[in-house]
Amino acid sequence: MPLKEHLENTFKFNPAPTPIPRMILCSLCTTLPLVLGYFLHQLQYAIFGGLFGFVLILNDHFGPFQQRVRHLVVTYLFLSLAFYVGALISGNSILTAITLFVISFILGKSKDYGIELERLLLFMALQILTASGSPGIKENFVGLLIYCTFSFLNYIICLTFVFLFSRHATEFMASKRQTFNKIIHQKHSTRFALIFALTSTIGFLLANVFHISRGYWAVGTTLIVMLPDSAQSFYKSVQRLLGTLVGVILAAFLVKFGHDPISLILFVLVAAYFAPLGLIRNYWLGNIFIAALILFLLEISNPHFTGSFDLAILRTLDIALGCCLGIIGTFINNPKFFISVDKSSNHN
Repeated sequence: MPLKEHLENTFKFNPAPTPIPRMILCSLCTTLPLVLGYFLHQLQYAIFGGLFGFVLILNDHFGPFQQRVRHLVVTYLFLSLAFYVGALISGNSILTAITLFVISFILGKSKDYGIELERLLLFMALQILTASGSPGIKENFVGLLIYCTFSFLNYIICLTFVFLFSRHATEFMASKRQTFNKIIHQKHSTRFALIFALTSTIGFLLANVFHISRGYWAVGTTLIVMLPDSAQSFYKSVQRLLGTLVGVILAAFLVKFGHDPISLILFVLVAAYFAPLGLIRNYWLGNIFIAALILFLLEISNPHFTGSFDLAILRTLDIALGCCLGIIGTFINNPKFFISVDKSSNHN
């Protein structure tokens, strides 16, 4: 495929219907924990509830209502467990690396065998990385878990209202247990799973050796961009880096004009509302809203912090590092794809 066509595929928009129910659900479930935290003067705890609500929308596959609720209960339990494990091993880079390798290997094995299990494992890995890489998580775990639990219950309530007042087409939901049993007994994905786990673990160790601030951003990006096939990994790397760059610059400017908690919560509301639409239209567009959302939440957690642009640069650099690691891992797994791109470019 010519390089020009690869670029067109990277930036083209998907003409999908506007997912209004998902957008409403995402904005409510991300913002309401922050509103509760604002009135209780616990915004530093509440941002984890807001993030948890956003993670739930990314794991919700909009199947039949009862299946969705069961899936969300399982998701809540496993993500809470992953958060607890991450808090327990916080500060122990060896244990974190081993845990990351194991879950990344299973995640690599699950590739293309059902998005329900794949996404659950991905966000479990991200939960472990976040909890183990954020100071003070172990000491404040109970308070943070309370907000995550509130976020989950709030999600179920909002989901019920959205379901009653906005009917939508249901999606097929595969059994996570059956998918897990299937991947354990198949061997053809073992090579990719091993490369995938080694790349993410090496990325984590490098981030620790070089004392990279919030290195879990880089490792999380590596996990995300390597999961698709080779072409999609290349596209996702470019899209994620571009979307992050635009998103953090836009958010940093907005924070300068509205640094108070109420303004930041409103910014989160808008970013969360448009994130599902952006992700459906194009991954880079979705990452604009996701990157802005993360920066707003970080500002809420530290109201006296004034280095928004410094934080934006750090996040962009971490995402860029993660994209590079993801491309390297993808190249090791499938060098023929990159050779074909190079030949196509030279031919044109």
